[in-house]
Amino acid sequence: MRPQNRRRFRRGAAAVVVAAALLAGTVGLSAPAQAADVTDGLALWYKLDATSGTVAVDSSGNGRNGTVNGTAGWSGTGEGLTFNGSDTYIKVPDNIMSGMNSITVSMDVQIDAAQATPYFLYGFGNTSNGAGNGYLFTTGDTFRTAITSGAPSTEQNTRTSTALPRSVWKHVTYTQTGTTGVLYRDGVEVARNTSVTLTPGSIGSGTTTADYIGKSLFTNDKLFKGKMRDFRVYNRALTPAEVLMVSGNTTGIATVTDPSLKIAALIDDADSRITLPMKEGIDLTALAPQFTLAQGSSISPASGTPRDFTNPVTYQVTGSDGTKRTWTVSAQIMRSPVLPGLTADPNIVRFGDTYYIYPTTDGFAGWSGTQFKAYSSKDLVHWTDHGVILDLGPDIGWADSRAWAPTATAKNGKYYLYYSADTSIGVAVSDSPTGPFKDPLGKPLIARGAYAGQMIDPDVFTDDDGQSYLYFGNGHAYVVPLNDDMVSFDASKVTEITPSGYNEGSFVIKRKGTYYLMWSENDTRDENYRVAYATGTSPTGPWTKRGVILEKDLSLGIKGTGHHSVVQVPGTDDWYIAYHRFAIPGGDGTHRETTIDKLTFDTDGLIKKVVPTLSSIDPVSDGTTLPTNTTRSLRSVNFPGRYAVVRSDSLGYLDPVTSSSTTAVKQSATFTVVPGLADGSCYSFRDSSGRYLRHKDFRIRADASNGTALFNKDATYCARPGSATGSVSLESYNYPGRYIRHYNYELRLDTYQDNATFRADSYFTPVSPWA
Repeated sequence: MRPQNRRRFRRGAAAVVVAAALLAGTVGLSAPAQAADVTDGLALWYKLDATSGTVAVDSSGNGRNGTVNGTAGWSGTGEGLTFNGSDTYIKVPDNIMSGMNSITVSMDVQIDAAQATPYFLYGFGNTSNGAGNGYLFTTGDTFRTAITSGAPSTEQNTRTSTALPRSVWKHVTYTQTGTTGVLYRDGVEVARNTSVTLTPGSIGSGTTTADYIGKSLFTNDKLFKGKMRDFRVYNRALTPAEVLMVSGNTTGIATVTDPSLKIAALIDDADSRITLPMKEGIDLTALAPQFTLAQGSSISPASGTPRDFTNPVTYQVTGSDGTKRTWTVSAQIMRSPVLPGLTADPNIVRFGDTYYIYPTTDGFAGWSGTQFKAYSSKDLVHWTDHGVILDLGPDIGWADSRAWAPTATAKNGKYYLYYSADTSIGVAVSDSPTGPFKDPLGKPLIARGAYAGQMIDPDVFTDDDGQSYLYFGNGHAYVVPLNDDMVSFDASKVTEITPSGYNEGSFVIKRKGTYYLMWSENDTRDENYRVAYATGTSPTGPWTKRGVILEKDLSLGIKGTGHHSVVQVPGTDDWYIAYHRFAIPGGDGTHRETTIDKLTFDTDGLIKKVVPTLSSIDPVSDGTTLPTNTTRSLRSVNFPGRYAVVRSDSLGYLDPVTSSSTTAVKQSATFTVVPGLADGSCYSFRDSSGRYLRHKDFRIRADASNGTALFNKDATYCARPGSATGSVSLESYNYPGRYIRHYNYELRLDTYQDNATFRADSYFTPVSPWA
């Protein structure tokens, strides 16, 4: 549990400066050491612990006393200065950031529940004609820090997607050095921007005359209402360990490092949980992560101790003040995002034997991207980038920006791409699912302003009778049947179907006679962006809302889960949901990434809550493809899509289908158990739905010395303990040592198996009947 009372070891009239305090937190100490305060680089330090007066005393020794304006609500040591939200603020001496290439601003703050917005916790910079003109500030709604050399439109933000909690004390720190700004809450990083191009000292060329605590640089903004204490400015960026130390979070963990981490560890300080997202192929049984703590704190087991992370493990951190806290640390193999870079609004669809994703190209301010790309996969895991398939600039004459939310479908031997551009909906046509796509209309299919709300986020659903329907809208949801040409519709048939909570991103599927309308709720910039759904009896409703099926999981750093699409594996009841989330780490509403998870139904046909994961899914197969790293199918090269005997290439045979003599084709491969899993690894023959199949006279051989046994459809076969190779082979009972014809068999090991393909290199004369 998180300690309720954290002794703030920096209190006292005089701080002792010790060089060791400036080092990153040493981990795994045999005993806690007395921590000294961090005073190196202090440019200003207002403890705000006076009992009266109008002076905010600078304890840094630099003589930068501040002036308290309005009503000064002093409360003495512990509770700081109360700002009444009406006239209280502190004027900091001019030019506080002059000469600074790096900076740290740190404070304890308690925001009053009645705080009006917008407001600044502090703002250093200049004001022109009542507006900020170059400044650095932090605010709590949404919790962010911004720096700019001019107007708000040029702000470079280090931001979270949530508000800083009110009515409780929180510690806030912002550090900036080089191109990186980092925002911390209670000593733990919550946001990072690695593209900061301004230095604090460059604002106003070092001259800043509107430097305030509790007051915005915009005259129409609200004053701060709440309490503040221990306000500091450093002329350098504190290390993560120093930030923990200054925050008083003595049992916190600032960072976790391990060479096998795929991204930075996900630290949930509130619940004392850490998730380690690991690269694929990593052995979780002997990880040795390193922990960064506050100076003087220790951890047990010691940092760097190898441990088995197959299941979550616990650590105990002892603060320099003797406070103890237990942390739960888990490791997960992270296979997401499934597409490279920043993408959003993924539309997943299957054409032929291939899956495709058509996403928004993300990462642009104001969602101002101009290009659409296509990605393809045989197994929903390994994706091929086919490059740009439509570029608004050269390919579309009526729009050149804000390329969003495409959706694709096939009909009439053509492929149709519907998309949002400049808040209108267009359509493009191609002979290939990977383009190039061309504009057949020379104008929007649905122009901006045609109906209430934004004309964005198209989705196409084709019913069993061949009728296609177009769904679209933001704020309002609409549906209209498409004409057979797929590029026109009867405007009189446009129907509004807006369900409660709807924002955007309509998507429709049909399963067992039931229609499912899904959509995204809240704003895509909100970490609470989520997917809800309704069921209906027709493509146009009426719809019965059922609830939310996909939302954030903060323990895994998963936020903003929405604007999804769903695909079914043909011939199965297996469904998968593709969606975007904030990029991990540091993403937001314009920095998103695409992932895929499983979507399932209960016995009543209702959608179960989707579990968002970092690991995503295993490769899938519908029996017509050979997926990678999971179940492999036994396939004949002579009968594509069917399973038949394969014979020696030196002999001919009688084709049982055509009754003609055919030259045989030789195929040589083996079933192989993953190294390390040979002892006791089990496998069985099943169809693509997992059912055991009927068959005759098969024997299974675990390895060359294990003999053979008649195959039993109800049995599971395991590699002989101690097997050197773990190899197995199929052989005929009637023709010992030879390989017999068979249909639709798969070799299944476990979720980690690899390299299971058919070995067939012997001659066999076909007999009838084949069974």
